[in-house]
Amino acid sequence: MIDWQVVVSSAGSVLVTLSGVVAGAVLANRSQKQHRTRDRQIDACAAVVAESTRVQIAILRAWREGATVDWTAWNIALGTIWLVGTPPVVSAAAQMDEVFWRYSNQFIRGETADEGTWDTVRDLMEAARLDFINVARDMSEAGEPMTEVPVRRPLLPDPPGPPDSSS
Repeated sequence: MIDWQVVVSSAGSVLVTLSGVVAGAVLANRSQKQHRTRDRQIDACAAVVAESTRVQIAILRAWREGATVDWTAWNIALGTIWLVGTPPVVSAAAQMDEVFWRYSNQFIRGETADEGTWDTVRDLMEAARLDFINVARDMSEAGEPMTEVPVRRPLLPDPPGPPDSSS
């Protein structure tokens, strides 16, 4: 004779266990997707910071040595941010790009020979980079905002204003 209480109890235990396994798998999958997305965002932000540094140095070399500036990797890094970045990160990257484009031509074309103008523009580029870094750190929950650019040298004594672009 079949003891229906044992069968029902066993079947109920199996269903509860399977439900728990399925729910756990769904939650783990969701968590993995969130981690992968966050990792892609952090990698994209790191690429923007690295490329902004490379482009800034290339602009300086173009001005001092007549070298060319290759914007390809910079544009790829920006495109990646547009694909995976949050709106605040995309906005901060766009602000940095605007600073680079607004002031780079005067150095690339050799229209400026003034070291003081370079200092001002360099600090504008680095301030935009610092803003981007802090937005990216906020997105990644990295902690307190940074107060210094990732270079060691003194900034200008006063916050820089835009250089005179009429020259």
